[in-house]
Amino acid sequence: MRITFLVRTVWGIGGTIRTTVNTAEALAERGHDVAIASCVRNKAAPDFDIDPRIAVRSLWDVRAPADGGEALSPLDAYRARRPSFLDADNVNNMKESSRLLDRRVKRFFQEVDTDILVTTQASLNLYAAAYARPDTVVVAQEHLFLDNYRPAVRSRLLAACDRFDALVVITEADARAYREALRDRAGIVEVIPNSVPANTVGPSPLTAPVIMSAGRLTSMKGFDLLVEAFGEIAHRYPDWSVRVYGRGPEKKRLHRLIGEYGLRGRIKLMGPVSPLDPVWQEASIAAVTSHYESFGLILVEAMAAGVPVVATAVKQGPIELVDHEVNGLLVEPKNAERLAEALARLMDDAQLRRKLADGGRATARTFEPYRVVALHERLFERLLADRRP
Repeated sequence: MRITFLVRTVWGIGGTIRTTVNTAEALAERGHDVAIASCVRNKAAPDFDIDPRIAVRSLWDVRAPADGGEALSPLDAYRARRPSFLDADNVNNMKESSRLLDRRVKRFFQEVDTDILVTTQASLNLYAAAYARPDTVVVAQEHLFLDNYRPAVRSRLLAACDRFDALVVITEADARAYREALRDRAGIVEVIPNSVPANTVGPSPLTAPVIMSAGRLTSMKGFDLLVEAFGEIAHRYPDWSVRVYGRGPEKKRLHRLIGEYGLRGRIKLMGPVSPLDPVWQEASIAAVTSHYESFGLILVEAMAAGVPVVATAVKQGPIELVDHEVNGLLVEPKNAERLAEALARLMDDAQLRRKLADGGRATARTFEPYRVVALHERLFERLLADRRP
């Protein structure tokens, strides 16, 4: 099969990009002709390696011309400054959302030659509904909860589903919400979780006194909660430290907060690292402290690395992924005291760390790409068969 994924940017970092690349590589490994089209290109190289068998292209190189980017004509420069017609609500907060992007994406949909076209976020799903040719099999992916969107946007997204051959969500809770909302079209909803490759280094020895977390430094990820929780117990565990990997707009605020707690040197913002496999080796506890999490890719990556997880019990991902006391510990969201108690419990108990790590590794194996990609293949084959005369 010829399979094309459309993403906002493959030259970035984040769960949607990582899982798209994981899936694309697994499909290429099974002999399919796979491409990734990126709406924008904003840097010279991706943050992680991509299998050379996958064709990667961008629709708009937003880098400065001196850095290899596109020199826009005066008309296109004007279009780049004007708000999008189709994505007027800027559903996914794409800073490149504009009339120029409208035109580039429309042309892509008109020209793309593929058996299956997979769009990977809500704004791109809206583009597909408007611009995809009738003969194109469209699989729309949704990585956020339905109730995450404002009512007006939610109505547009649900109406767009009339054009899709399938709508793929990543949790059973998401599927229930979409099926209830779509009613007569509920049959297009499929559940396929994100895939997470097996850790390439092997399980952590769980001997280093390090708590690790990772992700984009945004308020949604709750790293401030981790700072507060560790601040409550740091004096009891002078050998332990916290490492947070990632970049984002909350970096300065987190630095200030770390200083206010007197934890400089004990809590370190390490910046982005890819892949994370080697650094998981240096951790004995993983903290996933999100205020909201659609799936929890970093949670499964920690499990795959044999690192026991403490996670906030937010819907949908952590609640579905973590079996409390079996493969991790769940704590009340936005409660630093409960988080501190759970961290201290693991810091005190090496045997519990090993038990939860073993449970987590068993869970992570169910998300390995070769298992998940089989679900994609069966769906794609069925959709193509349904289109044949």
